[in-house]
Amino acid sequence: MLSTSEFNDDLTRRFVRWLRVQEYTADTNRHYLSSIVALCRFLNDIPATDVTHLDIRDFLASVAQRGVKRATIWRAMSALRCFFDFLNMGGLIAWSPPRFVRLPQLKRRVPRVLTENQMRLLSSAARDLHERTMIEVLYGTGARAGEVRSMRVEDVDLEARRIRVLGKCGYRYVLFPRAISGFLRRYIGKRRSGYLFVCRLFPRRLHLIHDPDGSWRSYFYKYNPAVKRSERVHWYASRKERLTYKQALRRLKRRIPNPTPEILIGRKPLGTTTVRYVVMRVGLKVGIHVNPQLIRHTFATHLLDHGADIRMIQKMLGHISVGTTQAYTHVSMKQVQKVLDKCHPRNL
Repeated sequence: MLSTSEFNDDLTRRFVRWLRVQEYTADTNRHYLSSIVALCRFLNDIPATDVTHLDIRDFLASVAQRGVKRATIWRAMSALRCFFDFLNMGGLIAWSPPRFVRLPQLKRRVPRVLTENQMRLLSSAARDLHERTMIEVLYGTGARAGEVRSMRVEDVDLEARRIRVLGKCGYRYVLFPRAISGFLRRYIGKRRSGYLFVCRLFPRRLHLIHDPDGSWRSYFYKYNPAVKRSERVHWYASRKERLTYKQALRRLKRRIPNPTPEILIGRKPLGTTTVRYVVMRVGLKVGIHVNPQLIRHTFATHLLDHGADIRMIQKMLGHISVGTTQAYTHVSMKQVQKVLDKCHPRNL
């Protein structure tokens, strides 16, 4: 007989497997899992199948008490609805408690966008082809940061000018203008497979610590192909060796492995924050506070400014509902000005 915690853990594992079968993105899986684990911890000795809407309300109240944004509470609610809908479909419960809890509606904020001159300035501030291509792809396709991470060389069609990406709702195609083809062609080079944006190993600063007893210690990172990530390796030199700082540093550098070829040819995807870090670092050079989502907003607004149809923009952004895309109509003042100049009787 399983205990309550073991029973809830088993349901959580089954839910995660179901999310993978439904092809939810890795970010969605991670966020949903963290919300369900937090709920099971909050429930303590209550089985998930005995939860009522009152328990859901108390849990969301505890989340709100941490001072998080309203969007974070809504994200937790989405995870709970998905989890209990899964239990309902499996016949474990007869109703979905989160469906009987109401939250205050999210206020739609007008997104901030960059001007066309700012985008040109941002592109010119890139220090190498890697950064320039990434910014051009973000601005040229309107793709999300997660979609840029998942782009693969074999999914890039330079002739049709489109890239197959893994979005929030499965795979889709993003188009790019002719100007980006040259950057992609040069960046890809002779590669035929692997992730499009190569994970580059930035040199880490070495920290040598001299203990009072005369010994030296430090650490470095070594790529482990079994788990496909870098792991910290600790280094130590005893006091009996009587090493100076330069001798200890030289010996430490000899222990550090060379960059792993598997990383350099694109077998390892970029980290979850790498795209954001690259964009923000380039923006700081020219005094622009920018992130990938801001470039996505800019992409949509500039298309609208130049007369693109809102339905076409919805398709390019991968929005399910046109209502999400209509937020950009409040930003595009150029379009409003054109309508005013064209239709107002004083201008006729």
